[in-house]
Amino acid sequence: MNAHLPCSDPVCRTVAGVPSSLLPLQLRVVVQPAGAPLGEDPFTADFHPDLVGAVVVKGRQDEPLVLTRHLAATWQVPAARLWDDALAALGVEPLDVRSFPLPGTRAEAYAVTGLGWPGAAHMFRLEQVLGRRLPLGALVMVTDHNSFVALPLESNATLGSASAFWELNERLGRRTPTPLTPLAPRLLWVRGWAVHDLGAGFVNGQFTADLPRELRAALAQLN
Repeated sequence: MNAHLPCSDPVCRTVAGVPSSLLPLQLRVVVQPAGAPLGEDPFTADFHPDLVGAVVVKGRQDEPLVLTRHLAATWQVPAARLWDDALAALGVEPLDVRSFPLPGTRAEAYAVTGLGWPGAAHMFRLEQVLGRRLPLGALVMVTDHNSFVALPLESNATLGSASAFWELNERLGRRTPTPLTPLAPRLLWVRGWAVHDLGAGFVNGQFTADLPRELRAALAQLN
Protein backbone atom coordinates (compact mmCIF):
# COMPACT_ATOMS: atom_id res chain seq x y z
CA MET A 1 0.00 0.00 0.00
CA ASN A 2 1.19 3.48 -0.84
CA ALA A 3 0.67 6.32 1.64
CA HIS A 4 0.73 9.05 -1.03
CA LEU A 5 -2.16 11.42 -0.37
CA PRO A 6 -3.71 13.46 -3.18
CA CYS A 7 -5.96 15.63 -0.97
CA SER A 8 -5.97 17.86 2.09
CA ASP A 9 -8.94 16.35 3.92
CA PRO A 10 -7.89 15.97 7.60
CA VAL A 11 -9.45 12.52 8.06
CA CYS A 12 -7.87 11.39 4.82
CA ARG A 13 -4.49 12.64 6.02
CA THR A 14 -4.90 10.81 9.31
CA VAL A 15 -5.60 7.57 7.48
CA ALA A 16 -2.64 8.17 5.20
CA GLY A 17 -0.43 8.58 8.27
CA VAL A 18 -1.06 4.99 9.41
CA PRO A 19 2.04 2.90 8.54
CA SER A 20 1.35 0.79 5.48
CA SER A 21 2.45 -2.34 7.35
CA LEU A 22 -0.36 -1.82 9.89
CA LEU A 23 -3.17 -0.80 7.55
CA PRO A 24 -4.47 -4.31 6.76
CA LEU A 25 -4.86 -4.90 10.51
CA GLN A 26 -6.61 -1.57 11.09
CA LEU A 27 -9.21 -1.84 8.32
CA ARG A 28 -12.81 -2.41 9.40
CA VAL A 29 -16.32 -2.42 7.93
CA VAL A 30 -19.24 -0.51 9.44
CA VAL A 31 -22.93 -0.47 8.51
CA GLN A 32 -24.77 2.86 8.58
CA PRO A 33 -28.17 4.19 7.48
CA ALA A 34 -28.23 5.30 3.85
CA GLY A 35 -27.49 9.01 3.76
CA ALA A 36 -25.36 9.00 6.93
CA PRO A 37 -22.64 11.67 6.81
CA LEU A 38 -19.46 9.86 5.75
CA GLY A 39 -17.53 12.77 4.29
CA GLU A 40 -16.44 13.29 0.70
CA ASP A 41 -15.77 10.33 -1.57
CA PRO A 42 -16.19 7.53 1.01
CA PHE A 43 -15.29 3.93 0.14
CA THR A 44 -18.80 2.49 0.42
CA ALA A 45 -21.15 -0.13 -0.97
CA ASP A 46 -24.90 0.50 -1.17
CA PHE A 47 -26.06 -3.06 -0.61
CA HIS A 48 -29.61 -2.05 0.34
CA PRO A 49 -31.75 1.10 -0.21
CA ASP A 50 -31.81 1.78 3.54
CA LEU A 51 -28.28 0.67 4.46
CA VAL A 52 -24.71 1.34 3.39
CA GLY A 53 -21.45 -0.41 4.20
CA ALA A 54 -18.21 1.58 4.51
CA VAL A 55 -14.57 0.58 4.73
CA VAL A 56 -12.96 2.50 7.57
CA VAL A 57 -9.68 2.54 9.48
CA LYS A 58 -9.71 2.05 13.22
CA GLY A 59 -8.11 5.11 14.78
CA ARG A 60 -5.97 5.47 17.89
CA GLN A 61 -9.05 6.17 20.02
CA ASP A 62 -10.98 3.31 18.36
CA GLU A 63 -12.81 5.87 16.23
CA PRO A 64 -13.82 4.90 12.66
CA LEU A 65 -11.86 6.95 10.13
CA VAL A 66 -13.65 6.80 6.79
CA LEU A 67 -11.46 5.61 3.93
CA THR A 68 -11.79 7.70 0.76
CA ARG A 69 -11.86 6.11 -2.68
CA HIS A 70 -9.15 8.38 -4.00
CA LEU A 71 -6.79 7.37 -1.21
CA ALA A 72 -7.61 3.68 -1.67
CA ALA A 73 -6.85 4.08 -5.38
CA THR A 74 -3.23 4.96 -4.53
CA TRP A 75 -2.72 1.66 -2.71
CA GLN A 76 -2.87 -0.42 -5.89
CA VAL A 77 -4.99 -3.03 -4.11
CA PRO A 78 -8.18 -4.27 -5.83
CA ALA A 79 -11.37 -2.97 -4.25
CA ALA A 80 -12.64 -6.51 -3.60
CA ARG A 81 -9.43 -7.30 -1.71
CA LEU A 82 -9.87 -4.23 0.50
CA TRP A 83 -13.38 -5.34 1.44
CA ASP A 84 -12.14 -8.86 2.21
CA ASP A 85 -9.19 -7.57 4.23
CA ALA A 86 -11.43 -5.22 6.20
CA LEU A 87 -13.89 -7.98 6.94
CA ALA A 88 -11.12 -10.37 8.01
CA ALA A 89 -9.65 -7.72 10.33
CA LEU A 90 -13.11 -7.14 11.80
CA GLY A 91 -12.91 -10.69 13.16
CA VAL A 92 -10.66 -9.61 16.05
CA GLU A 93 -13.44 -7.49 17.54
CA PRO A 94 -15.35 -9.10 20.44
CA LEU A 95 -19.01 -9.98 20.09
CA ASP A 96 -21.90 -11.08 22.24
CA VAL A 97 -23.76 -13.93 20.49
CA ARG A 98 -26.95 -15.24 22.07
CA SER A 99 -29.21 -18.01 20.80
CA PHE A 100 -33.01 -17.87 20.88
CA PRO A 101 -35.18 -20.93 20.16
CA LEU A 102 -38.11 -19.71 18.10
CA PRO A 103 -41.49 -20.58 19.69
CA GLY A 104 -43.51 -23.16 17.79
CA THR A 105 -40.58 -24.18 15.58
CA ARG A 106 -37.42 -26.27 15.71
CA ALA A 107 -35.32 -23.35 14.52
CA GLU A 108 -32.86 -21.32 16.54
CA ALA A 109 -32.03 -17.68 15.86
CA TYR A 110 -29.04 -15.66 17.04
CA ALA A 111 -28.69 -12.11 18.30
CA VAL A 112 -25.25 -10.64 17.56
CA THR A 113 -24.04 -7.46 19.27
CA GLY A 114 -20.67 -5.75 19.11
CA LEU A 115 -18.78 -5.23 22.35
CA GLY A 116 -16.94 -1.98 21.72
CA TRP A 117 -16.61 -1.83 17.95
CA PRO A 118 -19.97 -1.60 16.06
CA GLY A 119 -21.08 -5.13 15.26
CA ALA A 120 -23.65 -4.92 12.45
CA ALA A 121 -21.08 -5.60 9.71
CA HIS A 122 -20.50 -9.07 11.13
CA MET A 123 -23.62 -10.01 9.15
CA PHE A 124 -21.18 -10.49 6.25
CA ARG A 125 -19.10 -13.07 8.14
CA LEU A 126 -21.81 -15.19 9.69
CA GLU A 127 -20.04 -18.52 9.22
CA GLN A 128 -17.17 -17.33 11.40
CA VAL A 129 -19.48 -15.69 13.93
CA LEU A 130 -21.69 -18.75 14.36
CA GLY A 131 -18.96 -21.31 13.81
CA ARG A 132 -20.86 -23.31 11.19
CA ARG A 133 -21.11 -23.69 7.45
CA LEU A 134 -23.94 -21.68 5.88
CA PRO A 135 -23.95 -22.48 2.16
CA LEU A 136 -27.37 -20.84 1.82
CA GLY A 137 -26.58 -17.94 4.12
CA ALA A 138 -29.15 -16.71 6.61
CA LEU A 139 -32.16 -14.52 7.14
CA VAL A 140 -31.00 -11.31 8.82
CA MET A 141 -32.68 -8.32 10.41
CA VAL A 142 -30.44 -5.37 11.29
CA THR A 143 -31.46 -3.73 14.57
CA ASP A 144 -28.95 -0.87 14.67
CA HIS A 145 -25.33 -0.13 13.69
CA ASN A 146 -24.17 -2.44 16.48
CA SER A 147 -26.48 -5.45 16.30
CA PHE A 148 -28.58 -7.79 14.20
CA VAL A 149 -30.46 -11.06 14.47
CA ALA A 150 -29.78 -14.00 12.17
CA LEU A 151 -31.65 -17.19 11.31
CA PRO A 152 -29.44 -19.76 9.51
CA LEU A 153 -31.13 -20.85 6.29
CA GLU A 154 -30.69 -24.61 6.23
CA SER A 155 -33.86 -25.99 4.62
CA ASN A 156 -37.25 -25.10 3.23
CA ALA A 157 -38.60 -25.50 6.75
CA THR A 158 -36.55 -22.50 7.87
CA LEU A 159 -38.88 -20.21 5.94
CA GLY A 160 -41.72 -21.47 8.08
CA SER A 161 -39.91 -19.91 11.04
CA ALA A 162 -39.65 -16.48 9.42
CA SER A 163 -42.76 -15.13 11.16
CA ALA A 164 -41.45 -16.12 14.61
CA PHE A 165 -38.07 -14.68 13.64
CA TRP A 166 -39.70 -11.37 12.70
CA GLU A 167 -41.47 -11.25 16.05
CA LEU A 168 -38.20 -12.02 17.88
CA ASN A 169 -36.58 -9.02 16.19
CA GLU A 170 -39.46 -6.81 17.25
CA ARG A 171 -39.10 -7.94 20.87
CA LEU A 172 -35.37 -7.32 20.90
CA GLY A 173 -35.75 -4.05 19.00
CA ARG A 174 -37.92 -2.63 21.75
CA ARG A 175 -34.87 -2.83 24.02
CA THR A 176 -32.76 -0.80 21.58
CA PRO A 177 -32.76 2.96 22.34
CA THR A 178 -31.37 4.01 18.93
CA PRO A 179 -32.67 1.91 16.03
CA LEU A 180 -30.77 2.15 12.77
CA THR A 181 -33.52 3.89 10.83
CA PRO A 182 -37.10 4.99 11.51
CA LEU A 183 -38.23 2.84 8.60
CA ALA A 184 -40.08 -0.45 8.85
CA PRO A 185 -38.06 -3.57 9.73
CA ARG A 186 -36.38 -5.30 6.78
CA LEU A 187 -36.03 -9.07 6.40
CA LEU A 188 -32.86 -9.73 4.40
CA TRP A 189 -31.38 -12.83 2.86
CA VAL A 190 -27.62 -12.54 3.30
CA ARG A 191 -25.15 -14.91 1.67
CA GLY A 192 -21.58 -13.64 1.75
CA TRP A 193 -21.64 -10.10 0.38
CA ALA A 194 -24.96 -10.66 -1.44
CA VAL A 195 -28.02 -9.06 0.18
CA HIS A 196 -31.64 -9.47 -0.95
CA ASP A 197 -34.63 -7.77 0.67
CA LEU A 198 -37.52 -10.23 0.96
CA GLY A 199 -40.14 -7.48 1.24
CA ALA A 200 -41.58 -9.21 4.29
CA GLY A 201 -44.29 -8.05 6.66
CA PHE A 202 -47.77 -8.72 7.95
CA VAL A 203 -50.69 -8.16 5.59
CA ASN A 204 -54.18 -8.61 7.05
CA GLY A 205 -52.67 -10.54 9.92
CA GLN A 206 -50.72 -12.89 7.63
CA PHE A 207 -46.93 -12.91 7.36
CA THR A 208 -45.74 -12.66 3.75
CA ALA A 209 -42.36 -12.54 2.00
CA ASP A 210 -41.21 -12.39 -1.63
CA LEU A 211 -38.48 -14.89 -2.38
CA PRO A 212 -35.96 -13.87 -5.06
CA ARG A 213 -35.31 -16.25 -7.92
CA GLU A 214 -31.85 -17.08 -6.55
CA LEU A 215 -33.29 -18.20 -3.22
CA ARG A 216 -36.05 -20.25 -4.82
CA ALA A 217 -33.49 -22.05 -6.96
CA ALA A 218 -31.30 -22.83 -3.96
CA LEU A 219 -34.20 -24.10 -1.88
CA ALA A 220 -35.44 -26.29 -4.72
CA GLN A 221 -32.32 -28.40 -4.32
CA LEU A 222 -33.05 -29.08 -0.66
CA ASN A 223 -35.60 -31.13 1.23
